[in-house]
Amino acid sequence: MKRIIILFALLLGSAVGYAQSGGEVLAKVSERLSEMGSYRIDFEVEMASASATSKGYCLVDEALYLISIDGMEQGFDGQKMWMVDGISKEVVYDNHKPQSHNLFENPTKAFDFSEELFTVVSLKEEKKGVWSITLAPKVGVLEGVEYVVLYVDQKGQLPVRLGYDMAGAEISINILSIKPQRFSPEEFSVEVPDGYEVIDFR
Repeated sequence: MKRIIILFALLLGSAVGYAQSGGEVLAKVSERLSEMGSYRIDFEVEMASASATSKGYCLVDEALYLISIDGMEQGFDGQKMWMVDGISKEVVYDNHKPQSHNLFENPTKAFDFSEELFTVVSLKEEKKGVWSITLAPKVGVLEGVEYVVLYVDQKGQLPVRLGYDMAGAEISINILSIKPQRFSPEEFSVEVPDGYEVIDFR
């Protein structure tokens, strides 16, 4: 009888450990990224309307960031947001969006899913070792996005996939790697290439 009680207690403990809340998983993701301080994310983007994936990376150092996707770059140097478009040969300056949680607008907050801004709809084990968390952005947080789905590696407590559902049109970001890395401030600044037009929307 004593052995049965001990076994039951162990199983109950395992179940409690497994059935953590979505908020707890998100908090651990935020904690892990904070521990890194500055980091590089390599990713690929899939869209239902596109036949091929786009590859890119982003660098994050506190409020500073740089995103590069298929040769196009966007960054924030601490004063201005800038974008370099090699196709149209333009460098565009614009106001930074510090409150945005969209990876393509402000990757510094792309994995910040605080309960004041997002509601956890569901938490499940997508496959062995990977959590799937569905979140609903509150009004005004992610315009046009109905749901965000975050996939988290249970062991490393880091994101492995991020999805935006916009009324059925889905964008999925497969995260290939997240690694701590140190950067110099110059890596987040921009130099206007010869022959490029400068457009300032500030």
